[in-house]
Amino acid sequence: MGRSWVGIGAALLLLGLCPGKGMAQAEPLRPAMVDINRADARQLQDLPGIGARRAASIVAFRAAHGPFPGKAALAAVPGVGPKLAARLRGLIVLGPPVAGPTARITSR
Repeated sequence: MGRSWVGIGAALLLLGLCPGKGMAQAEPLRPAMVDINRADARQLQDLPGIGARRAASIVAFRAAHGPFPGKAALAAVPGVGPKLAARLRGLIVLGPPVAGPTARITSR
């Protein structure tokens, strides 16, 4: 039984499925950037901490108030808030504005 595990380990090493000494470690995958002014609810759910409800809130807020003028404006969406908006800052982008009113967001 001991030999079979050695054989399996050797096979995995040869296939590159099990890193050994001297093998380069792969970098963890980064999530794709999400354009919060254009993404639909499904695309918004790719962001960590954004489920179906929050995604729907973001889409509804954007429909009611227009595109987000900056990344910090995401904090004004009910259910998102400043902490989650700050965590998402590096994962979101603002594409070119779409036709419609610009959101007027004030601090609370």
